[in-house]
Amino acid sequence: MILDIIDKYSDIITGYEILKFKIVGRSYQLICRIELRDRSLLFVRDYLFPDGSRKYSFHWQYVDEGCILRWDNAPHHQNIATFPYHKHVGKEERIEASPPVKLETVLEYIRSVI
Repeated sequence: MILDIIDKYSDIITGYEILKFKIVGRSYQLICRIELRDRSLLFVRDYLFPDGSRKYSFHWQYVDEGCILRWDNAPHHQNIATFPYHKHVGKEERIEASPPVKLETVLEYIRSVI
């Protein structure tokens, strides 16, 4: 699963570290750090629970320059139309609506930008 995704985006991924990857039945836990060709980093936390619910955060940043974009579904921005799904944009982390995303969605977006 994760290695297939990394291989699919090998044109933009220069390195990665899988900190945790565990599959139990249909649920999983993934924590990893991905280095990208423009020297930015993507920090991934993605959990699928046995009940089918997900919790995720995909934080894309330059090494010392803070957030470029972070997609997550933490339930703390109730005023967003796509609650709890949202994204934090730029260093000021402006909150915007976002559909639910997966790692491939995020990497596809990053590929289009870099």
